Amino acid sequence: MVELRVVVSDELAETLAERARQEHTTPEQLASSVIESLIGSEDAPGRGEPGFVALGSSGRSDISEQAEEILRADFGA
Repeated sequence: MVELRVVVSDELAETLAERARQEHTTPEQLASSVIESLIGSEDAPGRGEPGFVALGSSGRSDISEQAEEILRADFGA
């Protein structure tokens, strides 16, 4: 492992410390996890799926078949 020094604003440092307390970890471990999730780790090839993939269910089973109609109805496309 390599130790990396990062300079952040006081406000960001406070936010990081608070979030770390909420997650029962240290600010350093939380920052490391955030960087790893953004860039990836040496164990995982590529960046993987974006965080929003499979986030929730739309409640519809016909999204693929009806995509154009849904877009027109919702966005006037």
